[in-house]
Amino acid sequence: MTPAEIAEAQRLSSGWKVGMLLARESGSAGGGKQPISPGSLAKKNTGTAFIVNAAGHAITNHHVVGGCVEVRAEGRDGVVKVVTSDVVNDLAQLQIPGAVAAQATITSDPAKLRQGEDIVVFGFPLNAVLSSGGNLTPGVVSALTGLGNNTNQIQITAPIQPGSSGSPVINKKGEVVGVVAMKLSDSKMAKATGQVGQNVNFAVSGQTLKTFLDTHKVEYRSGGMFSFGSKSTADLADEARKWTLVVECWK
Repeated sequence: MTPAEIAEAQRLSSGWKVGMLLARESGSAGGGKQPISPGSLAKKNTGTAFIVNAAGHAITNHHVVGGCVEVRAEGRDGVVKVVTSDVVNDLAQLQIPGAVAAQATITSDPAKLRQGEDIVVFGFPLNAVLSSGGNLTPGVVSALTGLGNNTNQIQITAPIQPGSSGSPVINKKGEVVGVVAMKLSDSKMAKATGQVGQNVNFAVSGQTLKTFLDTHKVEYRSGGMFSFGSKSTADLADEARKWTLVVECWK
């Protein structure tokens, strides 16, 4: 990691400890296949965003869109507007161009999330290689705090890859309970400590997400009395596919 990446990771975790090396999972555009010519832009990396209201506002990570000259949404015409961004909590609000057919449901009571609860992550990792229709990975909430007991994060076991950043973490009711943000780098952890931190992944917590939305007066649909029972994994994928999308960073 560069010194700048380490410094930003420190800001994202109040309990940073030496040797805990992080990797952000925004995806590379792929081996320099799109060279930059004078006066043009090239796609540098991709991430995932999810739409939260009918006006086309969406959420992703700050590190997915920070520093981009333009942000675009795959399959949509026009440029994505970065409305506001929170560097500390690694969240960004986007304005997605085009019509909105569906939107996410945000958990109404993030404090009810339990350690060991089943979740799924739906996003677009390794978008140039894997399915363009999205990728769903199941897991559990392994801890209710993040790196160094950071209460703004949760720890999950659902595998994530480059391009997973910004993906919604979804409970069995279909509600968003977190936003994928980072993982421990296996290779760097092994080099630093001689051990591999297997499948240690972190997401922005549902409470931090709700606070971000409320603070910036972003309308969203909240789960509540109509959120009954558990949905099948297939149903969760069918729903999430309608309100998630690939976002691209162009420089």
